[in-house]
Amino acid sequence: MMIIENISHHLDMLPAIAAWHRDEWGSDWEQQVLHSINKDKIPTIYVAINGNIPVGTAMLVNDDMITHPELSPWLGGVYVKKEYRGRGIGLLLSQHAMQEAARMGINQLWLYTTSARKLYEKLGWQYVTEEHYLDESATIMNINLAEKFKIDRQ
Repeated sequence: MMIIENISHHLDMLPAIAAWHRDEWGSDWEQQVLHSINKDKIPTIYVAINGNIPVGTAMLVNDDMITHPELSPWLGGVYVKKEYRGRGIGLLLSQHAMQEAARMGINQLWLYTTSARKLYEKLGWQYVTEEHYLDESATIMNINLAEKFKIDRQ
């Protein structure tokens, strides 16, 4: 059975998760992971666990694109181990992180993706713009969490 929990409950998994992120996105992401162990505030990580094995992550971070320091916070670090891909785990992780962000009182969330625009559109994310970032074409997206989860913040 798979569960999704905050990394603060599974610090023993942190080295493996940091290695995934380093291998996928470089050493800056490894450092980001190692400093994202908060329970109820950003930056934080949610980990999908199958049995006792970590199989994927989603992160809430304050910034994710150096070209857009005005945008915050972000959903980032959505990663699923290769052998577990295609099972909807990335979708579940993203949805969990969105719900947790809404629970923290966050109304707007940002992300950028180079390959998963359709996945995020399924979750209600809206296209904002396309730009060239880190030698790739990146789609910037946004979601209003208060609207998505019908939260009255007044």
